[in-house]
Amino acid sequence: MWNTITPRDNTVVFRPRDAVVVNGHQEYVVPKGATALHILCIGAGGPGGSGFGAAAGTARGGGGGGGSGGLSRSIIPTFYLPQVLFVQPGVGPGGTGNSIVRVSPTAGLGANVVVFAAQGGTGGNGTATAAGAAGAAAAIATNNNTVYGCYGAWVPTSGMAGGAGGAHTGAVGFSVPFGGNWAGSGGAGGAGCTAAEFAGGAITGAGPIQTVPGGGPGAIPGNAGATLLRPLSYTGGSGGGSSNTAAGAAGGDGAPGCGGGGGGAGVTTGGLGGRGGPGVVIITAVF
Repeated sequence: MWNTITPRDNTVVFRPRDAVVVNGHQEYVVPKGATALHILCIGAGGPGGSGFGAAAGTARGGGGGGGSGGLSRSIIPTFYLPQVLFVQPGVGPGGTGNSIVRVSPTAGLGANVVVFAAQGGTGGNGTATAAGAAGAAAAIATNNNTVYGCYGAWVPTSGMAGGAGGAHTGAVGFSVPFGGNWAGSGGAGGAGCTAAEFAGGAITGAGPIQTVPGGGPGAIPGNAGATLLRPLSYTGGSGGGSSNTAAGAAGGDGAPGCGGGGGGAGVTTGGLGGRGGPGVVIITAVF
């Protein structure tokens, strides 16, 4: 489904058209009689890094969790807007991870952008000498890349970083908390390994969000991120477990806007990092 219309509260939820390739614009027609729009953009989450694979008993680092996308929101009078807006939710890995609402379909940032939220950073891969680095939090949007944001009550927010992978000497992946700059999270780190096996990092719950446990110890994959619709909340994927007898476990995929979990270290092959969650754009018409 490309978007979801909710007549009860005059809301349209836009999601990417394709999970792999760069998506095109989707049109939003301003409803007749609407006096203002509330526009919420969440950038795609970054993917987790892979755990390192090598011979049993050797040093192998876990992959880092991906960072979350940024969040930007604006309430803007329709007087200042054209009849049609062009919406591009971020795809994530392999595509355009930024979520953007424009006044024209021309690509790029700046002169035609109303609201913009950036993609989170990719988690680092584990190696024989180090854990994978945490994926960076998405950068906060600025006036330079949202020129038409000047006409609304515009609030940009940066993302949250992922968790680092477990040490190459053998350790659990780093956990990350739910929440912070917005109601989401980065992805947790995958576990490292030498002779002992460890669990991947968790997403530590808070408020209505329960903890998302990491995978392992052993070759047990991380869990996918959680989604709660009311109040709207998302989490990153948890980290994959490490193994000294098999391939490392994959990290969990992030929920929308959140980072993928890092993969666990393993024998010969490390676990792949989880996919970063896609971006989302939500527009609510005010009458």
